[in-house]
Amino acid sequence: MKLSDWMDLLPAEEMARLIRQEEEPPLDAIWAKAQRRAERARKAAKKPAKRWKRTLLIAAAICVAAAGTALAAAIFRWNQPLVEQYNPPKTIREGLIQTGKDLNYRVEHDGVAVTFQQVIGDKNEIKVLCQVESVDGRGWQGGFRTKEFFLDGTATDWQVCQGGFWEQAGDATQGNRQNGKALQNYTFSIQPQESIDERVVTIRLSDFFYSSFLDLYNAGIDEQTATPDIANTWEVSFRVDYDLLLKTERYHPNLSITAGDDWTLSEIAVSPLTVRVVLTPQYKDARFLLNDEGRSSEDGAYIPIILYFNDGTVRILETTPGGGKSQELTYLGKNYWAIDTSQIRAMAVGTITKADGSDVYEPKENPEDYTIYYYFE
Repeated sequence: MKLSDWMDLLPAEEMARLIRQEEEPPLDAIWAKAQRRAERARKAAKKPAKRWKRTLLIAAAICVAAAGTALAAAIFRWNQPLVEQYNPPKTIREGLIQTGKDLNYRVEHDGVAVTFQQVIGDKNEIKVLCQVESVDGRGWQGGFRTKEFFLDGTATDWQVCQGGFWEQAGDATQGNRQNGKALQNYTFSIQPQESIDERVVTIRLSDFFYSSFLDLYNAGIDEQTATPDIANTWEVSFRVDYDLLLKTERYHPNLSITAGDDWTLSEIAVSPLTVRVVLTPQYKDARFLLNDEGRSSEDGAYIPIILYFNDGTVRILETTPGGGKSQELTYLGKNYWAIDTSQIRAMAVGTITKADGSDVYEPKENPEDYTIYYYFE
């Protein structure tokens, strides 16, 4: 439907019905155009009041109708737990917290409600903010035994999309302060290994426990066979739209590196929330081995992504390793605080120092001190 069709002066009820049939009505453009039309009507008509007021009322009805569905992307803002968790710097804050998509879809079973609130993220990782509430105010420490997702209604190929990660949402600098409360916020994360734009994601949470799984274990109860307090499922489906997510800047260094065997640093994808590094083998069955600190990746050494900033600061990102259909090796580093990507001057991937039996998160002074590095400048 064209924008002009949205602006025809239909009854508000009809306009709301049409909105619910559309995927993404341009709410901001509708409102701006309604205001311009009302201003013209006010100036031109002899008795303008009814006409211009009706125009604005219809536009308001459109926005209100859409705000209660997954269609309110044009007026989207991050919920507070996400702002607290990522604490974006002022230089990118306004642009960042207006990306994503509202869901606001609530499912309740036997006194436990899950509200799938918002979709945020980038092409590297997509997160869904989930608010889990014990409606009668009863605190809980357990949660869902099974947390899974599907693409277009079917189980996912790990080479296409990985994930199912369930993490506390909000400020976790002082630990999990929401544990035991009746209402808690979490994010469910998936990590595409290739584009899933326009595909339908279904998230399904199953079998709720009030008691913690550690308490079950201490009582000699296997959580996989235990009877849940609520044996049911809470799920939501939504279509992925990369245009609504954070911009992901892609670099293709195509640099040859030797890490065990010969590999190519083929891609670096950077957003304020994640950094994804893709290594492509130069021949079949190539072995990957990093040994930057006297302890190799084959020995279980942790492999982070290290970011070097213009102001001299350095940030170490925890990584999740993955792979693709062409034997690529990927490392996804997640920022627990949002970053201004324009301030990154270089990145590196390498094993960290081991001292006295403990990992020491002390990055090297220069990116080129690592086997894998790249300067963005």
